[in-house]
Amino acid sequence: MTLPDRPNVRWGMHLQPDMLQALGALAVVSAETEELLHKIYWKYANLTEENGPIVTDKLNPKRLSEDIIKLVALDKSKTFIGADLKLLLDEFETLNTKRNHCLHWIWEAVAEDNLDASGKTLPYEIKRPIYRQSGIRSENFITKDIEEFCRDFSWLRKRLESHTFSLETLRAIRENTRSFGRIKNSDGSTLDLADLFYPAPWLDKLQ
Repeated sequence: MTLPDRPNVRWGMHLQPDMLQALGALAVVSAETEELLHKIYWKYANLTEENGPIVTDKLNPKRLSEDIIKLVALDKSKTFIGADLKLLLDEFETLNTKRNHCLHWIWEAVAEDNLDASGKTLPYEIKRPIYRQSGIRSENFITKDIEEFCRDFSWLRKRLESHTFSLETLRAIRENTRSFGRIKNSDGSTLDLADLFYPAPWLDKLQ
């Protein structure tokens, strides 16, 4: 609901359009990644999309991650799955901390156009909100840093997504995707499309 005394003006932003676009992309891909934690939790807790939200609705990512590791550890045959999830969830914690800083801290530009006298891009400074009393006080970022976070989150999302499928479904999807061939990397090497869209380096280690 709009406040009745709101003036009909467009407020300016002190962040450049490329930075705003990068932050928007970060918000989207990180939300998609966090949702996968719930799906993985439901899978190993034998929950469904109907009753799963009743259990995990109020759980934060840290608690979700801790419980996922505990649930997977109950089955000794899933040692390799648990090890991969531990790796991925540790990565999520690192990236999500950066994400929270980028989206919830206070941004300040060091210059109006964020360029120095030579035309070099200056970093933005983000400061810890005054109501938070612990942790680092500030960090510096340029747009390329945020874009790199987005790429890291996007790959983590693909890696986690593979853990939401049953083993039978994952193997079938990978086999079907593999039939479409390989993609060439910028360094000249090639990558199986199954490993690009449904990466599961732990799958062949299972009996």
